[in-house]
Amino acid sequence: MDKRQMTNAEYHAAEGVSKSDLDLIHISPMHYVTSKEERSQTPDMLLGSACHKLILEPEDFDNEFAVAPECDRRTKEGKAIYAEFTANSAGKSVITQEQMNTITAMRDAVMAHPIAAKLLTGGSAEQSVFWEEDGIICKCRPDYLKDRYCIDLKTTRSAKPDEFTKSAYNFRYHVQAAWYLRGLKAAGADVTEFMFIAVEKEPPFAVCVYLAGEDMLLLGGREAQSDLDTYIKCTKTGIWYGYDEKPAIHELMLPAWARKEI
Repeated sequence: MDKRQMTNAEYHAAEGVSKSDLDLIHISPMHYVTSKEERSQTPDMLLGSACHKLILEPEDFDNEFAVAPECDRRTKEGKAIYAEFTANSAGKSVITQEQMNTITAMRDAVMAHPIAAKLLTGGSAEQSVFWEEDGIICKCRPDYLKDRYCIDLKTTRSAKPDEFTKSAYNFRYHVQAAWYLRGLKAAGADVTEFMFIAVEKEPPFAVCVYLAGEDMLLLGGREAQSDLDTYIKCTKTGIWYGYDEKPAIHELMLPAWARKEI
């Protein structure tokens, strides 16, 4: 298998079509090609990254993240404390003590779940996987690989089955599951099942474990192929169009809820 030990930043900088790229192409090729501009990290993204690192690679957490001291930076003493912290945390992502408390509680909740804890023990975390299709380099970065399972850790507002099912579809987790299994197979790995561990971002930090169903993988595979086909076509033509491949006039209709007023 072409799997490489990389930092998350090195993986994202490496050439290759990822699931995130497919999501942008799915919106429109124009969204994909313009997304190459620098994007700032949101607080939710920072929390998710820190949570992943603490749960999946705890031994490396302090190399990438630093917890800011609780001090009054308006005072001379507080300024000195924070200046020393800044000098010692150069190049690291900074989180607050409150954020650290949150991700620690999330970690404890995940490891207290007997199935989740077993899935995240004895495997390999954060392996960067690369493969080629039709001359195009593709990539994925599984959170955790164990036996025949590809395991993905999701931080979420609600891990409740009916709620998580909706968010999973909206965030195209079906495409992720199919894309990762496809890449792992192409790279020679004997991985056949995709698991999600969903942990809530607020108390009580409930946890649920999900296995990607057959219909989920079927639809995900179809959408991934369609998005990849669009990418290949745009790469060949050099035309990265928006919502319309060919300019058109759309009839503007009332939304369904408004038609009831007619």
